[in-house]
Amino acid sequence: MDIKTHPSVTVLYSTHQTTIGQLEQFVGTVIKDLCAEAVSNNAMISGPLYWVYHGMDGKPDTVFTLEIALPVQGSFQSSRFAIKQLPAFKALTHTHQGAWEQLPVVYGQILQQIDVRKIPMNEECREVYINIDFQEPANNITEVQMGIL
Repeated sequence: MDIKTHPSVTVLYSTHQTTIGQLEQFVGTVIKDLCAEAVSNNAMISGPLYWVYHGMDGKPDTVFTLEIALPVQGSFQSSRFAIKQLPAFKALTHTHQGAWEQLPVVYGQILQQIDVRKIPMNEECREVYINIDFQEPANNITEVQMGIL
């Protein structure tokens, strides 16, 4: 696990109020809509998909804010989605290769390191989907970023 400061990035995104139990409805669907919107506006897709969590505490019934974001370049207006600059983000990170069902273990390991190192956290975490493979989940590559101060 590494501490990294990720640079700011311009994203096309959608915002959702949800719970952990409701996340399944967004898998594979919102990304298609974001990509279609970017392409239809001649924007360049400039990076992998981000899921940005605000206020998620790991409890199944806690409502939190999820932003699903696609890095883009180009000037355009979207009628369906918002565009903003994700700020630079300091995080303890771990790159996970494999099925997403194993991500809770990754979060546990990161939180353990934060506790051991006595690192103050913020309320945001991110998942960056470097490779998505629905046919072979073992090929998924996800960078988990736990926000720190």
